[in-house]
Amino acid sequence: MAQTEYNWPRIGNDQVIEFLERSLKNGRIAQTYIFAGAEELGKSTIALAFARNLQGNPTGFNSDLHILAPEADQKGISIEATRQFIKLLNLSSFLNSYKIGVIKEAELLSEEAKNALLKTLEEPREQVVVILLVTDENQLPATILSRSQILYFHPVPAEIIYDYLIENYGANRSLAKDLANLALGRPLIALHLLEHPEEYAAYLEKAEHWLSLPALGLNERLAVLEKFFKDRTWSKQATAAAGELINLAESLSRDLFLLNLGQPERLQHSALSASLEKTLAVLSAAAGGDSTPLILRQLKLLAQAREYLAANVNPRLVLEQIVINL
Repeated sequence: MAQTEYNWPRIGNDQVIEFLERSLKNGRIAQTYIFAGAEELGKSTIALAFARNLQGNPTGFNSDLHILAPEADQKGISIEATRQFIKLLNLSSFLNSYKIGVIKEAELLSEEAKNALLKTLEEPREQVVVILLVTDENQLPATILSRSQILYFHPVPAEIIYDYLIENYGANRSLAKDLANLALGRPLIALHLLEHPEEYAAYLEKAEHWLSLPALGLNERLAVLEKFFKDRTWSKQATAAAGELINLAESLSRDLFLLNLGQPERLQHSALSASLEKTLAVLSAAAGGDSTPLILRQLKLLAQAREYLAANVNPRLVLEQIVINL
């Protein structure tokens, strides 16, 4: 009998793929899996590949695969949505195969939803598999953890992401290198930016503007902030956008620190090496030769800003304090 060929996206975390493939070959399939790790590591991609391989369905689309995720306008996953998800899993298979349910951001299940899911796991049906995707498995009840096979996802080395972009998407080598560095071990970020060059260009433009701030006067700094952050509300969207901007600022400050230490090969923003050099020169001149204290001050300022955001201070005001005090 010919050996079954399985298809997997080779974007890192080979230890997870190898474990799942052994399970398929040996017919030792758990009823519940937990895929744990940071966002954009490929948990969802590999979960869907596992579902396709388990069902023997290379197209990836069928009525026996169900996905539960938070609604865009909701903070969590409701009991109502979870009950409907469970109901679908309990229906007979259309393909006489496995019924598979994937729960994205499973840590956002409400307490009632977690209890409903636990009841289903305590009374398992044959050929029903549930896969929970989480950033931290400890946010799930111990009763669910004890009934699950937990697989951990880790950041992917830049060279693997680089090879993947070139071999599978024909990416330009220079671009692939910059995207692999920028992704910080998260291959789906690199892939998304490769497929959406307008977003990549906008990201680089925002980073360039931020790097220009130390050389500008106060009014010019505020004008730069106004260019890419106009929201003055306390909305969830404003807070999230401010948080993303602080993440960007922190990553640029870390790059400046690495550059100051003479480690340009470790830059996250390798595409902006010239701009980073220019900003480092401005900081060095302002500090009388050693820019280290100013870079550390930036990082402390940004950490404090994150605390202010968490304390529900107006996001625009938080960002203004950053650009004024850089």
